Amino acid sequence: MTELEGRTALLREARPNEHAITLIVETFRAPGGVRGQLTVRKPDGDLSVREVPGQNCQEVESAMALIAALMVDPLAAGLEWGNARPHPRPPPEPRATPTRPAPDWSWRVEQRLTARTAIAPGATWGQALGVMATRETSKPRPSLAVSVHSARATTSAPEGSAELTWTAAQLSLCPFGLRPGPSWDVRACGAFQIGRLRGAGFRTASPAAKAILWSSAGLELEGRYELVGLLWVGWEGGLTFPFTRERFYLLPEHTLHRVPAWGVNVGLGVGLRFF
Repeated sequence: MTELEGRTALLREARPNEHAITLIVETFRAPGGVRGQLTVRKPDGDLSVREVPGQNCQEVESAMALIAALMVDPLAAGLEWGNARPHPRPPPEPRATPTRPAPDWSWRVEQRLTARTAIAPGATWGQALGVMATRETSKPRPSLAVSVHSARATTSAPEGSAELTWTAAQLSLCPFGLRPGPSWDVRACGAFQIGRLRGAGFRTASPAAKAILWSSAGLELEGRYELVGLLWVGWEGGLTFPFTRERFYLLPEHTLHRVPAWGVNVGLGVGLRFF
């Protein structure tokens, strides 16, 4: 703060509950010196990150202070650090500055590898493809996502075997989004699924097939990290509560699989963000 005050008279600490520019200054060790990162978040949500290399912390911090001062005072470049300011400059006259409005929505597309229980006796590998829309102009940043899921597993017993195939569409509603850091996005969501679970017997005296309507609700915790540009990685973990408890069997007295009261699901994938 002292560095900034020495460069411009137009920068001050924000008052309580005042919308203001947020400055985040970080320094890191780097080969041959120090690397600094200046993150600037404007009241309208616009975010910019600049990196400054240098020989030592004092050099890097001084350079970042100049960059921050120039963002609010274009004449700050004419001041030398440490000079007294007995006659502060008057604020510049108001002028119209064209600004780029923040987009109302952002769109994401993601492909994930998943593992889940409940659709077969054990954990089953599957995949999911989805699209998510996030309301960027609302402070809670709510989102809505639609995705398609599929998985397949084989279960066996002395009487024979069966292949279980599961497909479902999922609607995810996330009322709040948190950003622990400039590149992070974390959400708690409610999920609703509808689809089909089909079992087909084989290696048995009387092979048959049966399909049931799959419907469920669940809770999920989702996280995403932006790698570079529009590319990011995402993960999820949650609980699923099926509405049906039907069973699959080759003989009435031998159950191959019964849909349980709840299941666990996890996922990991990559995606792209669009505006």
